Order: sequence, then structure tokens, then C-alpha cells
Amino acid sequence: MAADDSEEREEPQTDATAEKAAAGMRLVEDLVAQVPGFEDTYESHVFNEHGVLPHLFFWDVVQDTVHSYLTEDTPDGPDWRGVLAFLEEETHRRVPGAIEVIVTSFLYDLPCRGEPGYGIEAHLGPAMKERYLQLRPWYREKAPHATEKPEA
Repeated sequence: MAADDSEEREEPQTDATAEKAAAGMRLVEDLVAQVPGFEDTYESHVFNEHGVLPHLFFWDVVQDTVHSYLTEDTPDGPDWRGVLAFLEEETHRRVPGAIEVIVTSFLYDLPCRGEPGYGIEAHLGPAMKERYLQLRPWYREKAPHATEKPEA
């Protein structure tokens, strides 16, 4: 199949799809603007991907946030508390494209029991916790004990 054939077969974006994509990009741009520590990651994505793909970018957000949670003294990275606060606020807004990115590319990728960084989910705000429990209903039954990570 020629490259031109695949381009012809692409479905045109609907207004709703375009709005969701724009909301995902706004989420990324607002995160970079409001939470220090993601500027280099953003620039790297722009350079390597010739733009930013929100779901792919959020893989790095999860990794950096969990790393911050585990080390807490990394001066040049993002502060995990700031990331969770920002995403909690965005979750309250319920913008469809942004919620999709937060749920599928942040909450879904948080560490599971036994993985480094498990325990960060105990610090989610109420809106994100509700979404998290929809993804992992068993968490309610087996919530982590305070020995895994002290409350902030």
C-alpha cells in the first residue's frame, strides 16, 4: 500500500473529535505553564514528535510525578503535589478531552500494588479518586496503609 493510499483512507475529524484533541492539548500546555518541571519534557516531545501528543506526553508526566513522589528532593523535576493539585482541578472542570487524558493516560498508568510509587493514589483528591476507583474498584477494599508513604 502506498503512503498516499493510507492518507486517503483517514477519516476526517468531526467537530467533537477536534474539540477533544484541542482540550487534550490545552491540558498539556496548561500543565507545562502551571507546574514547573515539565518544560524540557515538552520541548523534547515537540522536537521528537514534531508536536505534542497528549497521551504520549502524559506517560512522561506519570513517570516524573511518581519519581518526584519517591524522591521528594529532586530540585529540577516537577513536584508531585503540584501535579496532583493541577489534575484535580482539571478533573473538576470535566472537559471531555482533558478528562480522557487524565483518566486513560495518568490514573490508569499509576503504579499498582507492589510497584515503586504505589501509595501516591492515597493522595488523590476526591474527583480523581472517584475516577481512580472506577478503574480499580478493588483499591477501595485494599487501600494502602500509612506505612507505605506518610501523608503530606
